[in-house]
Amino acid sequence: MTEIIKRLKIKKIVYKGFGLGFFDSNPIFVLHALPDEIVDVRILYKKKNSYFAEIVRFWEKSKFRLEPKCEAFGKCGGCDWLQIDYRQQLEFKNEIMKEIYSRVKIPSDFFIIPSSQPYFYRNKSFLPVADNNKNPLIGMFARQSHQVVPHEKCWLQPEIFSEISKVFLTYLKSAKVPIYNEKTKRGNLRFIGFRINDAGTEILVIPVTKSGKLPFTKQLVKLLTQKFPQIVGIIQNINPKVGNKILGERDKILFGNAFLNVNISGKKFKLHYQAFSQVNFAVGKAMYEFIRKHISENTNIIDAYSGAGTIGIFVSDLAKKVFLIENNSFACADASENIFLNNVKNTEVIEGNVEHKISEVLENHRIDVIIFDPPRKGLEKSIIKKVSQRKIKKIIYAGCDPTTQHRDVNLFLKNGYEIKVFQPFDMFPQTFHIENVIVLELS
Repeated sequence: MTEIIKRLKIKKIVYKGFGLGFFDSNPIFVLHALPDEIVDVRILYKKKNSYFAEIVRFWEKSKFRLEPKCEAFGKCGGCDWLQIDYRQQLEFKNEIMKEIYSRVKIPSDFFIIPSSQPYFYRNKSFLPVADNNKNPLIGMFARQSHQVVPHEKCWLQPEIFSEISKVFLTYLKSAKVPIYNEKTKRGNLRFIGFRINDAGTEILVIPVTKSGKLPFTKQLVKLLTQKFPQIVGIIQNINPKVGNKILGERDKILFGNAFLNVNISGKKFKLHYQAFSQVNFAVGKAMYEFIRKHISENTNIIDAYSGAGTIGIFVSDLAKKVFLIENNSFACADASENIFLNNVKNTEVIEGNVEHKISEVLENHRIDVIIFDPPRKGLEKSIIKKVSQRKIKKIIYAGCDPTTQHRDVNLFLKNGYEIKVFQPFDMFPQTFHIENVIVLELS
């Protein structure tokens, strides 16, 4: 196929944010292209029978196309849809969900629940650090690359993260901190992480290093905390391992605490810097309240992949008993603390792999409802098999990858379940990602 394709007509947007066109019956997936646009594109690479491309010239632009607000858009891999009007993003996501589930019977009247804050919503970011000729820079990875793209202001995360990054850069330069190089495996500083609470009153700063050595940490603490009194903890995480995993198993608390205090609809939560929580507090709260509406009173509940216990504790007053299953020890410690903070008496934390621990709970207790909120890879087939064999009446599945969720839901359907409720949430505005909650019941 020729390197340049001229006047390609874009038919629609598909999952993962590409505009889809066809050339000689071959599907062409085009970065940042919108339906009804006519463009010249350059082929970047081929994957099986599909081609992936970038726009080199516009002949006709979509009426929904905006001028991106970020100078790094197109180079940075953080945003996919910063060039699209937000209301239209929601329409596209709704259509994408219908297409993914086109062969499954789902309620037809759903519409994705929007984010009340389409920009600056991320409460957690880990930004890679790079060395540009002994000039350190902080930014985001380019799409499908580990090249770091710097930016003045990121439109996904709170502006204060960018402000702290600028001050952190002055420390890196003055202290001459060696920046980690993935190719040579030399250097030390790998990432700078941030977490913020729902009120914006508490911030954690997490430098991630290859070794335990970090120069002039007392000066770093003084520099950051005097400038940003919202910082309640600075934690050096140590990750000596090669690979894509950001955080290591060791850390040093350089200042304050390793956790945040969060309030969700009157419930108090302590979140360790390594514990999972929804990255968009407002949409996370809406999702929790939605899940709560589908919990009957006096039921026994498993909250699987429970993190710090937020969902399980949020619905615990409706339950007879709640079992929180989580394999992250930091999250389990937080969950135990959160049970105490909210004076919850009917909730138990079970630390361990969900696949193994769910079997133990199902064997020893009558369970009415299981809430799944797994990572992007979804559920193991063995978990679906065990749950189906036990004929659990109701499954509530919150998925952050609709394709793996669709795969798992199909297995539940084959085992006698029906989709009763289907509700997407826009947890990740300006990106193609979609959170979706499905309620399944035995037919």
